Amino acid sequence: MTVKRWEKPGEAEPPADVQAWLESMLTQHVEAVEAALDAVEEMTETQGHAPSHVDLLYYRSQAHYDTYGRDKGDYAIVNARSREIGAILESEGIEARFRYPEDDEAGFQRLANTR
Repeated sequence: MTVKRWEKPGEAEPPADVQAWLESMLTQHVEAVEAALDAVEEMTETQGHAPSHVDLLYYRSQAHYDTYGRDKGDYAIVNARSREIGAILESEGIEARFRYPEDDEAGFQRLANTR
C-alpha cells in the first residue's frame, strides 16, 4: 500500500533514501539496455549491415538464474530487461531470439561475457 501511495500523484513521496535507490536501479537498467543496444550497433558497423537476429538470454526460474546467471539478482528483472531489449530490436526490424543458457553452452558463455 505504501508503494501505491508513492505512485499516485499528489500522495506521499517516498523517503529520500528510497528515491535514491530507485533512481540507482533505473540508471543501472537504462545502462544495461543501452549497452546491449550498443553491442548490436557495433555488430552492425563491423558487418556492414544489421544482424538478422540477436540472441538474448532468458531464465526459467529464480533457481535457474541462480545456477546460470552471472550476477546476483532477480531473474524476473533480467527477463524483463531481455524482453525490453527484444522489443526495441524488433521495432528496428531485428528479430530477437530468447535462449535458455543450457540450450547452447558455448553461445551462453559468449552472451554472458559481453561486458
